Amino acid sequence: MAGGEMMNDVTLLAAVVQDAPVPLWVIDEKGLLSLANDSAARFLGHRRGADLQGGPSHDLLHRHRPDGSPYPSHECPIISLGSAKASAEWFVTLAGDVREVCWTTKPVGTSGHVLLTFAQPHRRHHETMNSHRPLVRQMSTAGSHTRLHRELSQVIDERFVDPSFSTASLADAAHLSVRSVQVIFAARGRSPAAEIRRRRLDHARYLLERGMTVQMACHESGFLDASTFARAYRQHFGFPPSRTLRVNELPSPPLSG
Repeated sequence: MAGGEMMNDVTLLAAVVQDAPVPLWVIDEKGLLSLANDSAARFLGHRRGADLQGGPSHDLLHRHRPDGSPYPSHECPIISLGSAKASAEWFVTLAGDVREVCWTTKPVGTSGHVLLTFAQPHRRHHETMNSHRPLVRQMSTAGSHTRLHRELSQVIDERFVDPSFSTASLADAAHLSVRSVQVIFAARGRSPAAEIRRRRLDHARYLLERGMTVQMACHESGFLDASTFARAYRQHFGFPPSRTLRVNELPSPPLSG
């Protein structure tokens, strides 16, 4: 192919990318933005993609978490280059608004560059993404601590029976830092770990009161071993789980007549 023809092909390709209705974003091996079309720029509240070139991709997309806390670039899944990925997340616009997105990345040749495409999710696609990522929750910067606490509590209600569920899992579910989650719960005088444990213990008592064995109630409530469960139960309620079971196994008194 002659040099002039190759240049024409490159120019044509650049024009196609620039005019594409889908946001297109290319990140180089250093995490810097090497190309953004105008659709991508407008999505984030900027005028032209050319104005963003050379800037740090991570900071341009989500310079902080939805609650305003820092989002270190080394925790960003997008700039962990090297493989194709897809996820649901949020980006921060130039004005500071949070926009929910679905994004995909794909390595470009062997240059170390990555092509990022993103868009606001359609309702059906959003539900599909969440069915595969049950911990994902989007938090709005406009939401108060009360709203955030309510949404975090809902995540706990859905996940507490999973023995691996922890404060770190909860933070990851909400795309918040562990410290932010701790602050939200501290405002109500409780730690997130204590809230998860309380929810497990309340559920265990519910199961025991309905005749489930101590061992089964332990595992059905998210505890890994019976000794830890019994110790936590006694500390929380003031008596062992076996007492709850015995009380509910007592026969009913005879009716007087």
